[in-house]
Amino acid sequence: MEYAIEVKGLDKSFKLSAKQQKAEKTKRKTVHAVDNISFGVKKGEIYGLLGSNGAGKTTTLRMLATLIKPDAGDAVVDGASIVKSPADVRGKIGFLTSELKLEDWLKLFRDMPNEEKVLVDVKGILDRKALAQTGVRSWRL
Repeated sequence: MEYAIEVKGLDKSFKLSAKQQKAEKTKRKTVHAVDNISFGVKKGEIYGLLGSNGAGKTTTLRMLATLIKPDAGDAVVDGASIVKSPADVRGKIGFLTSELKLEDWLKLFRDMPNEEKVLVDVKGILDRKALAQTGVRSWRL
């Protein structure tokens, strides 16, 4: 089976500061955010990570986006390993969290001269005629 994303045994722990230990009323020195998670996402499949607060969803996504390194395990994203070739992974994905302030990026994009604007339409969902009228160049992959 060929997967767009294949995750094998990802594991991640974080050290808790004294302040975090006090806030959580615990003496634990570490928190195990992701514990040996494995799954595969087929090409074209829509996949969701569901779980309660603190279940490790964001940590898993940050590892897949190569923003943090796993303590153990690996994942392959479109043929590139997050451990062995993180730069290749970053070249294949886009990752946006609420912390990255999408609004600021959209304002920057809006204010750029049209000749500098380029959109890559991976799924073919953009209205190419409407884009052409705005002067924005786009490519469909």
